[in-house]
Amino acid sequence: MASFQVGFYTIIVLTACKVILISLEILFNLKGGPKALFLIWSGYASAFLALILGCVSFVGLRAKGPDEPGQCENADADIVGDGVRAAAWTQVAILFFITLTGIFHFYKTAVKEIGGGLIVTHVSLAIALLVPLARKELSPIDAILGALILDAQGNSLSIQLVTKETLAARWQVAIVLIAQFLGLVIEGVLVGTFATNLLPTRSCNCFSVFWWTWFSNCPSVTPNGVKPFWIYFGYRFINMVHGSYFAITRTRTFDDAEKWDRENPCDPCDKCRMGTPNVLCKCHPCERCRYCKVCKRKARCHEHQPIIPTQNAWNGAILLRNGNICRDCYRCERCGHSDLDACSSVLLFGERFSESPATVSANFLESSVLALLSMISAERTMSVNMVQKTSPLYAVGQVTALIIAVGTGVRALWVFCFMFDAKTHYDVIDKSISDSAY
Repeated sequence: MASFQVGFYTIIVLTACKVILISLEILFNLKGGPKALFLIWSGYASAFLALILGCVSFVGLRAKGPDEPGQCENADADIVGDGVRAAAWTQVAILFFITLTGIFHFYKTAVKEIGGGLIVTHVSLAIALLVPLARKELSPIDAILGALILDAQGNSLSIQLVTKETLAARWQVAIVLIAQFLGLVIEGVLVGTFATNLLPTRSCNCFSVFWWTWFSNCPSVTPNGVKPFWIYFGYRFINMVHGSYFAITRTRTFDDAEKWDRENPCDPCDKCRMGTPNVLCKCHPCERCRYCKVCKRKARCHEHQPIIPTQNAWNGAILLRNGNICRDCYRCERCGHSDLDACSSVLLFGERFSESPATVSANFLESSVLALLSMISAERTMSVNMVQKTSPLYAVGQVTALIIAVGTGVRALWVFCFMFDAKTHYDVIDKSISDSAY
């Protein structure tokens, strides 16, 4: 198999595997709900396949032929400059780090802030590409490299959609989904105009890019197949729809659970420094069903240890059920708590919002891998073609992108460094409870 064909076959296999996994999930849904373990392992499997096949596709880097006279060498620094790319790398890395560590704790993070900064950067880049495109001033090199970075940012936007803080903010979920959709449409328009030579060629004629495989708008360059990109584009669309469904079907649940959590703190315990209720106070669990008699929270074997979800045999719902509860009315004889009360007060896994892990799904891993592959493709394309930037690092467009990325990144890291400090966490929760009282 020729090296330039590797990308074509790898993206076909990746797309087929994604369709199979989604089909199995739909099948489980029709039969009463997907198995909890299947949802977990499908997220890991998708990310693993994307990583392995994406790395294999880079074998095609060897297939690049000689440059054609008149090929573009200078790119707009406000689109693909060092500052813009550094900002993209920073936001992707910090967002991935916060989301990954969120699997192991349930504290508040700054994922909404870094996600909001990424939205601003994504929209700014889209505008920077659309304006010269509408004026017929966008060169081929700016269009295709800008589309690559736009793709990386679009994949990164999906990462925050698996965190409980973002899911509890319905307005941010809506903005992320709109930005993702518009970014993907603009990406398709840019690549389409690039591949069909509809862009102006006053300063240079054409350009070659590596995106799962080499393709170019130079007529004499071989290999020159844009088909792998359009297969990848379809894969991106399927992935975006799948992630959107996950967010849309859960955002109201998390929003309601967060409000209930603020309005229904547990009784204060003797160890509290202050006499006000606090969500981190010890609960008063019933000896029979182990649910708190005040806030309905499930008692844990050890502090901060997650509860393993089980599946209801008769309807497939994921519940945290104790074997001693009456199977006729699902109510504990001692405290009167019913498992069915969890629908109005806690999340799908039977936990309060404050007790749910900060990251609620492994689907972000696949989006992170795709963002990484797109950024590496952009870097390798610019390196192989020895692309020069039109302005220095301190240009306005690059500095703006860096300020947004660094500002939100510092905020995210600051919160992460201090979120395990008990005093800080108590103060934050006390303030949120006080605010909700007014």
